[in-house]
Amino acid sequence: MANQGKNGIDVILAESLKELSKTRPIEKITIKEITDKAGVIRPTFYNHFQDKYELLEWIVREDLMESAMPLFDNGLLREGITYLFTAMEKERDFYEKAVRLEGQNSFVGMMEDAVQELILQRMNKDKLREKITYSWLSPERVAAYYAHMACNVAVQWIEGGMQVPIAELVEVYVIMAQKSMIEIIS
Repeated sequence: MANQGKNGIDVILAESLKELSKTRPIEKITIKEITDKAGVIRPTFYNHFQDKYELLEWIVREDLMESAMPLFDNGLLREGITYLFTAMEKERDFYEKAVRLEGQNSFVGMMEDAVQELILQRMNKDKLREKITYSWLSPERVAAYYAHMACNVAVQWIEGGMQVPIAELVEVYVIMAQKSMIEIIS
């Protein structure tokens, strides 16, 4: 996916996909339906995205991750996580449909990749690569581990109908991110 950032057409196409997902599974939504709803022609879509799955990846990276980055960059972990869950809850219908996507274009895979990238950026910014003692415990492996954990909690929350209050979920994240498994289970 091109590192294109946010622009008006991308936002309009994303909103169109989200709106259509309220009544149909994402895998059944066509590019024509997205462009018709957005009020643009099909070539406009293809000037921005290869397919609807690249648009979905853009939503994950730009709507969620990039919007939360200023909070994370300023050390506001709780606030960043709260923002992410609040954004997902606000678009509940869309995220409930998105987590059902499996296989090559799975939403979970897209989300894990985006979270892993966010963690790696943070690790590189803090020069944590230089502080790692064990060669096998690379920043990439650490980021993949925490991204998987973070996304697993989010997916279970979405699949469970978002019943757990966001404040409680944020505390779970903070505990899981800051404490060892031994501390958590003892």
